[in-house]
Amino acid sequence: MFQRTQRLIVACLVLSAMFAPATAAEREDVRKAINLVTSVKMPFPENLARNRAKTERVWLEREGATVGCIRIEDRRWCYEHIPPTGNRAEMLRIRNEPSRGVYIDALFYYMVDYDLDGLIDVGSTTQIEAVDRQNRTPIAHVIEFFSRSTKRGDQFRDKFQKMYDDGIQIALKYFGE
Repeated sequence: MFQRTQRLIVACLVLSAMFAPATAAEREDVRKAINLVTSVKMPFPENLARNRAKTERVWLEREGATVGCIRIEDRRWCYEHIPPTGNRAEMLRIRNEPSRGVYIDALFYYMVDYDLDGLIDVGSTTQIEAVDRQNRTPIAHVIEFFSRSTKRGDQFRDKFQKMYDDGIQIALKYFGE
């Protein structure tokens, strides 16, 4: 009886592993994208105004953070790798924003992976609205928010996860071009 139960448990574990959702970016892909962001130099020559490279700019910020942006069609994907310091975890931030900047009805997306496991921890969507339609004064309004640790916005988890996975694939494909 014990062997039959043990076999059943093992079979269930194997089947559950086979049917587990494989929607998250692979941990190795996240690390590859970070390595590309931190090692690629911005397009050369740097001062050329008519540069056709997809990699717009890569720069270092304080405390060793590296930021790199890729422009694809009318969207800009920016990647920020923040190294661990003290108790702060190593993290990857990805922003997806319009390449032409702030304008009314524009959507800005933001995703963060704190532990680089391929699952997003925080995601938000900000829409630029007009305070007064006649004055066209832009104001930011967060319309979607997800936090894995507090379980807020679970209905947006799949959307942000898909966008994060797309961002990783875009970085792997286009960084350095």
